[in-house]
Amino acid sequence: MPLFRNKLLVTHLLYPLAALAIASIIIVVGDVDRRLADFFYSIQGNSWAIKNAWLAETFFHKGGRALSLLLALILLSLVIASHFNRFLRPHQKPLLYLLLAAAGGSLLISALKSLLAVSCPWEFSRYGGDLLYSNVIDQLLLRNGEGCFPAGHASAGYAWIAAYFFGLHYQSPLRRFGLILPLLVGFIFGLAQQLRGAHFLSHDLWALAICWFYSLLLYLIFFKASAKTKIEEALICL
Repeated sequence: MPLFRNKLLVTHLLYPLAALAIASIIIVVGDVDRRLADFFYSIQGNSWAIKNAWLAETFFHKGGRALSLLLALILLSLVIASHFNRFLRPHQKPLLYLLLAAAGGSLLISALKSLLAVSCPWEFSRYGGDLLYSNVIDQLLLRNGEGCFPAGHASAGYAWIAAYFFGLHYQSPLRRFGLILPLLVGFIFGLAQQLRGAHFLSHDLWALAICWFYSLLLYLIFFKASAKTKIEEALICL
């Protein structure tokens, strides 16, 4: 099939889809969400003791969100400046891609959070809440929670995976840092929220997946002349 002969789609679409499927199955079958949340809850004395702690709430939660917003505003300024600055003008399209991919990924996850209405750990009775615990699949069907899936705060880091595709466009050897750094930041933000009782592991996994596939889709649209054909091939072969 044409899809399997396209290295970009194999490495950036098929492999990540396979990894997402395997990880999701392990989390559901192995009840990893509950086990990990139980552990985080127990080491805090059967409570979310650090829920409102300065480091978790102010530094990582509010500070991380503010940092991501600041980066988006800087990018927006560069995109605007590229219309007037001859040095930035050749980079106008890549800069616009980076802005739309990073900001769009976060906005997409925010919209899904509201639409899906999945519960946070702290809403369940086993973690001090009122709801009977159910796994993420059941939660997607029940939709009676505050809206915690996918993980919004982790996406403040994962959305910047778009920097990897930005570097890929230029074939920059530094593009790996555009992948590693957002993964690290997203993981830290996600872990901080899990320790606060705000998210399960699966919430972070899907935030990462959505940011990745959204950035990939925009990359194909922006930089590949045959993007429409490639997307159609991908959809047909899935």
